Amino acid sequence: MKAAGAHTTWKVGSGGGPTASGGQHQSGTCRMGDDPETSVVNKYGQFHEIDNLFAADGSLHVTNGGFNPALTIMALGYWVSDYIKKEWRGTGFR
Repeated sequence: MKAAGAHTTWKVGSGGGPTASGGQHQSGTCRMGDDPETSVVNKYGQFHEIDNLFAADGSLHVTNGGFNPALTIMALGYWVSDYIKKEWRGTGFR
């Protein structure tokens, strides 16, 4: 690590230092909103700039709290898929 330029290193679990992360939950890369200038998708996860493209994952979730975001991500997926189903039936796709 030092040969690669690291200034400080710790052994995981060496007492008092950092411990191994249980995992990372990436989120928040597709901001929701009505204005295409300040957001990537609308409130249904539909991209402003690409017709009929939807996001239904953690990218819609602005930030993660102190807990695993799996249930929130599943709820977002349900929300988006329910909208797609309703639009498909009504042929409201653009």
